[in-house]
Amino acid sequence: MLAAVLPLAALVVDPKGWFPFGPGKWLAVSTLVPAGTALILWRERPRVSRLVTHAAIALVVWMAIGAVVGRDGLYAWVGTPERHFGVLTWVLCLAALVAGQNLDVARDHVALAWGAAIAGFGAGGLAVSEALGWEPSVFAVTPGRLTATMGSAAYLGALTALLLPIVIAIALDNSFSRWLRGVAVLSVPALAIAFAGSGARAAWFGATTAVVAFVVVRRSTLLRDRRRTTVAGGALALGFVALVALSPVGSRLSSTTDSKVGGSSRVDEWQVATRVIANHPITGVGPEGYRIAFAEGVDDAYERAYGRDPLPDRAHSGPLDVAATGGLPALAAWCLAVGLMLRAALRGLRSDQAFCVGAAAAVIAYFAAQLLLFPIFELEPVAWLLAGVVVAATEAGTPAVAPRALRRPIMATLGALAVVALGAGVVDVAADRHAATAADAREPSTAVREAGAAVDLRPDEVRLHLLLAQALVADGRSTSDAIAAVNDALRISPDDPIARRHRVQLLVQRASATHLPADIAAARVEADALVARDPHNATLWLVTGAAARLAADALGAEAAFLRAESLSPHSATPSMELALLYLDLGRLSDARAAADRAVARDPDDVGAQQLRQRTLDAG
Repeated sequence: MLAAVLPLAALVVDPKGWFPFGPGKWLAVSTLVPAGTALILWRERPRVSRLVTHAAIALVVWMAIGAVVGRDGLYAWVGTPERHFGVLTWVLCLAALVAGQNLDVARDHVALAWGAAIAGFGAGGLAVSEALGWEPSVFAVTPGRLTATMGSAAYLGALTALLLPIVIAIALDNSFSRWLRGVAVLSVPALAIAFAGSGARAAWFGATTAVVAFVVVRRSTLLRDRRRTTVAGGALALGFVALVALSPVGSRLSSTTDSKVGGSSRVDEWQVATRVIANHPITGVGPEGYRIAFAEGVDDAYERAYGRDPLPDRAHSGPLDVAATGGLPALAAWCLAVGLMLRAALRGLRSDQAFCVGAAAAVIAYFAAQLLLFPIFELEPVAWLLAGVVVAATEAGTPAVAPRALRRPIMATLGALAVVALGAGVVDVAADRHAATAADAREPSTAVREAGAAVDLRPDEVRLHLLLAQALVADGRSTSDAIAAVNDALRISPDDPIARRHRVQLLVQRASATHLPADIAAARVEADALVARDPHNATLWLVTGAAARLAADALGAEAAFLRAESLSPHSATPSMELALLYLDLGRLSDARAAADRAVARDPDDVGAQQLRQRTLDAG
């Protein structure tokens, strides 16, 4: 079961799903990790390295405390449907670490090797097909970069950084069968293409770190065979030059300082995360609470440069992400646990067993890459599992034996968790397929029916309620019905920023249709409350301006639209709203100036061009 986690997490894709790369992978990871760990506990009393295991336990405990006092109730424990990184996933990582320490490298490594080879062959092969131009629509996610079965170029990079060292070790190890080595040999070049074509700088940094660590640790061996080392080094250097010249690697490296896609944008995101951490240093904002607290760290400069589409739900650095969601104590526990894993990995690089060397290098590459990425549920438990294998293989002292009294309760809990995860995962896949049908439906009534079916199956998912609300509006139903659907979403996650934005937009839409004083007042009160909590959000200022305009507060509407215009320098919408407001007020010169700004911001916007002509005709 544990050997199957990696290939399933890497390869499962549901083309019929609304989110093809999410529910199926989560079903595999959340079911197999606790089930496999429970079976290990049933097979034998677990032996663990005290310090690294205690550090991991401390991390899980502190994350649980953060969930209790954090910003999101349910999702802090089970994770959002988009990210799946609540306390539950940290528990899976702990379970994987314990399981890995109780796998016998000599006895169980063949199954793990097959899992890695299959994952590499599948993901690498599909990446090669994608690079050659055969790309199913479900894989067409990031233009110009390979994504294969991961749904994200960054995720594919993380997968290849984890897999490449292992499949290289398998290919070079004569103790494995011909079939296994053959699959690994085929996987290496395919994964190399995926690794380069993903354009994932975090993965490149992680892999480079692993190579440097290998060279430093094995330098005496490498120096003894200088001829072979020189040939290998020359081949690597030549390959790197060819990669930079002939693949996307060169352009991605050269764009590192680009403010939109390069390193400077990451620095800006880290600054936002640092401000959030400074506001919540002890317990953080709780797992999955970063998307809610994100507004606390945003300033005008960030909003003007990047906006909120999509809304960040994690800090783009593993340490910052842990600190933001669990506070500095969680960061300390994470650093200790990962540091001990990396220490074991450095020892593992000296091993005579090729698989252990490959696993050690994979652990180094993965966690080094996390400095520039973040924990992802598909791969995090796998990395902790491999780290557990390496820890056990390199443990200097006698490992501690877990108390007998804890063995059965933990085994029963993990077994029950696996059963629940299996049932919930199957239902989630079914709900996601209904949601896909709703999102693609040509008939609004079909969209309402399918979205309702998805909500009935998984009433705990915010995004399904929001889909239903959109379908109701498209079907011409009462705006109040759509607001009720959004209210159901807010009962799950009361502070979800996307759900709250949807609600206030629907309130303004209803007020615009009815012009009832009560509806206008409700829209304005909620808009003012939201913009007070997030004063750097251009979209909320637009909604606030619309509510003020409905309330006949021209000065308030003008101030709100001007603020939105300042915060979104590339959008024509705020300038168009100002032009319409000035036309109503008879301020024709101001209306023309605003319409001119709208066209300058987006020359291809037909609405902006028509509005400018209208202001000219009005004069």
